[in-house]
Amino acid sequence: MNNIIDFPKDVKYKVLFNLPRGKVIKISKGAEDDFDVTINGRHGEAVVPARGKESAGGVIQKCFPSSEIVEVTKV
Repeated sequence: MNNIIDFPKDVKYKVLFNLPRGKVIKISKGAEDDFDVTINGRHGEAVVPARGKESAGGVIQKCFPSSEIVEVTKV
């Protein structure tokens, strides 16, 4: 009997987020954070490889600590 659950590792999520108004934006993106980000004004969009919606949003919160997650959808 096999009790190992194999979660897919190639799932990507599109994360929409807002940046604060009138503040300096702090970015903490490292080499391990391999994703593309598009920022237009106060709104950002990123396609993040992750194992779930929560972890995809967490990656953005780590890289952009002052951001507000708006929506996370599976791509």
